[in-house]
Amino acid sequence: MRSIPQGRYTREFRQEAVKLVAEDKTSCREAAQRLSLAPSTLAYCIKAYKEGKLGESGKTQKP
Repeated sequence: MRSIPQGRYTREFRQEAVKLVAEDKTSCREAAQRLSLAPSTLAYCIKAYKEGKLGESGKTQKP
């Protein structure tokens, strides 16, 4: 199994990742593999989306 690189993701990338799961009905695991994300990272983004805090994530990160 190949390792997933650690990275910092932009707010837009996180929103698109959540959209892939929420609107396109892709499984969380499959979406994480497609985007080379750790499933736990995507789960965190989905949780933030459901709580209405997704817009706040990634604000302090540099591109």
